[in-house]
Amino acid sequence: MILFLYSDKNCEHQAMSCIRSLVHKITDDVKIVYYTIGFDSQFEFKNLHKIRIELKAEYPTFHFYKADLSLVTMNLFPNEYYAFTDTDVLFSRKFNFNMVKHSEPYPIASFGPHEYPFIWKEINKNRHVFDEVALMKYMNVPERTQRYVWSCFYSFNPSCKDFFEEYTSVCKNKYLMDRREDYFPYADETAFNVCLWKRGAIKNYELGFVNTHLLTTVKQVEDGVSNIQFQNAVDAYGHNWEYVDDPNKVMLYHGFKEKEHMEETVNYLVNL
Repeated sequence: MILFLYSDKNCEHQAMSCIRSLVHKITDDVKIVYYTIGFDSQFEFKNLHKIRIELKAEYPTFHFYKADLSLVTMNLFPNEYYAFTDTDVLFSRKFNFNMVKHSEPYPIASFGPHEYPFIWKEINKNRHVFDEVALMKYMNVPERTQRYVWSCFYSFNPSCKDFFEEYTSVCKNKYLMDRREDYFPYADETAFNVCLWKRGAIKNYELGFVNTHLLTTVKQVEDGVSNIQFQNAVDAYGHNWEYVDDPNKVMLYHGFKEKEHMEETVNYLVNL
């Protein structure tokens, strides 16, 4: 099993905490591949492979690197099971790499806190909504085949290569990138979902993560609290971004940014 992630120097503290949350999960058959963008890391960890890559001028943000790096990882470590994680992720004590091994010809990811995410802005008193519909039309994808999933964590296998070749080509499409407000409202994640729906994807991890940055929330979920909406992340529309359905399905926590919060939560998770 190969788990990969990437960061620049500014986000390395996130990558280090993310990796440390797996300290009890790294068996001899698990490798962690850490791509460092524009810097050399001194971080050391069991079964850790550090690979420096340079900035890619064609990408406006780091979000778009994951499609490319999925292909790179498959080529560097052929015939393996794979998983990608964002760096602002900490893994639950319940997580097990065997949970995310599969044979589907597309990556499997988790639902996020909202089924229909969108971005909008007001122009001349008219509200303009930006979602996945424009890219669906461009790629001739008539409908969703499953609920929208988040690309903060996904797992895949060698049979997914065709998916990642198309996903990468969409993210490198200059026409689309020049109009990314319309076609990529949620950066690479928009293309990730449309490529899944194009293949008729129906498999997912359901609500496989909790969107949080708080140790108090992590403790409650790890202790087994279920079907609860926390009140720490309610947006302007009254939508809650932080809740748990079934704690037994929660593999990870997504949204940690600050070093202090990550370190104290990692200490809680790994000190069994």
